[in-house]
Amino acid sequence: MKSALKNPMLVIGTAIIALLLGSSLYYFFVYQDVVPQTSMLYDQDGNLVDRSPFTPLQVPPFGTDKYGYHLLDQIIIGAKYTIGIAFLVASMRMALSFVAGAIGGTYFRRTLRSTSGFVDAMQYIPISLLCYFILSGVLMENGMEGTFQFSYLERIVFEIVILTAVAIPTTTTLISNETNAIWGKGFIEGAKTLGGSKVHILTKHILPHLGPRMVIIFLQQIINVLILLLHLGLLKLFFGGTFFNPDPILGDEYRSVSSEWSGLIGSTFQFLPYNSWIPLVPILFFVLVIFSVNLMLEGFKQLTEKQTMKRSTVNKRTEKNKREIDSSAFYFLGRSEQAEERKTASR
Repeated sequence: MKSALKNPMLVIGTAIIALLLGSSLYYFFVYQDVVPQTSMLYDQDGNLVDRSPFTPLQVPPFGTDKYGYHLLDQIIIGAKYTIGIAFLVASMRMALSFVAGAIGGTYFRRTLRSTSGFVDAMQYIPISLLCYFILSGVLMENGMEGTFQFSYLERIVFEIVILTAVAIPTTTTLISNETNAIWGKGFIEGAKTLGGSKVHILTKHILPHLGPRMVIIFLQQIINVLILLLHLGLLKLFFGGTFFNPDPILGDEYRSVSSEWSGLIGSTFQFLPYNSWIPLVPILFFVLVIFSVNLMLEGFKQLTEKQTMKRSTVNKRTEKNKREIDSSAFYFLGRSEQAEERKTASR
């Protein structure tokens, strides 16, 4: 724990994520996620100055969208959904893949070797498009009726299941390969020689060595989920559902049911050429979260590398001390003295 607090990358990344989540939860409990709206600006004489959307200079710190809703408050509200979804989906991926990968790498090693090539080929499938084709019929508004075919809870559960399932094969193969590699270590052979069963070796030797690697894979999965959500947002498929409002004059409008950041980006991306701050604000915060998780990832890697180096240094010193024999600690007996020792021993 003390070594983790001394790692600046790990501390900064964790602090940013905690600050965003904490502020979002605070806003929910104190302000009930109500977004303030400024549709018009007036001068001191009561004359109309401008209409929404307003720039960050007019309504600091981030301005408003075209309806006058403050972007800062929308970002704070959406933080808990964006980060929470990423952590939830990544946790479900890791839980299912860890069980399947650890068991498969222990009891089905030959079977996994034969299927690893097929699973590796799945990495080249565009996951974003696959999710889009599966989810579009559930998350998109039901045509001209203006209603959804499924309830809000059903849409959320279905999307979480799909976002989890698409990564299970590759993540399971990755964990099984890590497990299989540990089974080939020398200390595992020693445990087998001493009569350790597979269950004992798995719980006492394999799983402790898999722990640090699992944390790294978990943080990588969080980044993958965030990027996948961003891709779906740009494809106008927002978490929880997408309201579609066709307008031949002003252009088709897509609105997110929740305030999740990928939905904010996808629904406002068309304003990038002329009202750039509207999509750029959620984009910058989205990048900030990915950057923070990357800081946590690199910081944890540095932490584990330092611990590994310390262990290897201690082991080398121990082996060196065993090999080095101090001749001054021994007294060599002559032949006569050896004979006396034997006589004394025989008596």
